[in-house]
Order: sequence, then C-alpha cells, then structure tokens
Amino acid sequence: MSREDDFKARMVDDVTGSPVIPTGTPLMTTLTGGVFTRAEVGREGITRAAAAAAFDTNGFLKPCALVKQRGLVPDNAIKDEETQVASSTQVIEVYLYEDRGYTNLDAAIRRLVALFLGYRFNDSFPVEWTGLIDREQEAGALDGASLARLDFLVRTVEDFG
Repeated sequence: MSREDDFKARMVDDVTGSPVIPTGTPLMTTLTGGVFTRAEVGREGITRAAAAAAFDTNGFLKPCALVKQRGLVPDNAIKDEETQVASSTQVIEVYLYEDRGYTNLDAAIRRLVALFLGYRFNDSFPVEWTGLIDREQEAGALDGASLARLDFLVRTVEDFG
C-alpha cells in the first residue's frame, strides 16, 4: 500500500465524524466529489474521463481532493548499515478543488489538518503539516477551478534488511 492510499483511506473514512476529532464537519460531507490518488487518475489528474464522480450531471466540478506522494527521501537521522535500517521523510500533497469559490476548500483545509496533524500511521512518526497554498486557480485540465494544496510530512524508519 502506498502513502497516497494511506492518506486516502483516512480521508474517506471521515464520513460521520471521528470520535477522536469530535468537532468540525466530516471531510466527506464537504468533499462530495470524492478523493482520488495520482495512481488512480494518472498524470492528467482529475478529468471527466479519469474521475467521473468528481463532476455533477451538468458537468460542473464538485468539491474533491487529489492525493499525491513525492519521493521517499533518506534523512540520515537514523541509519545502520549492518541491519539495513534507515530513516526517511516523504511529503504528501493534498490538492483540493471546487468549481468556484473557496467555502468548501476552507472547510476541508481545517478538517484535513485536524485529521492528520500529529496522526501516526502504524509505520510512522506523527504526521507534520508543512505548508498551505490556497486561494489559487487551477491552470490545467480543470480550467480555472478553485484550488488549495496542503503538504504533510511523514517520517518513517525503513527496514531494507
């Protein structure tokens, strides 16, 4: 399973709210167009062909998310050549889109930070929030849709032995 899949799973599981995070609107109440990974939609990203569920019956983009992982980067904080163990970091980018405006994006940003900041996957240290780009417009296939991007950092210890 990829880290993209890990993030997507946590996001789509937030349907009715979490007992651990009792406040805020559940993420999937906001992201009615769904959550997609780069592996699912390919290099073109969210398009009508690759992610039909992200569009309403009139062809307008519903609020949705795209999860993309960057490469795994060794950080040398922990390394042991003898046992083939090394620590690494990986940035996960969560792109948020909606046809117009930023109301749903703002709500999704708040919920995503609540879901991931300090969260530990079963093979990671606490997730760190490392950046936010918002109030943008998508310049590619989504033709001017509202856009925000959150970056999260995941630290792990890889065992190659």
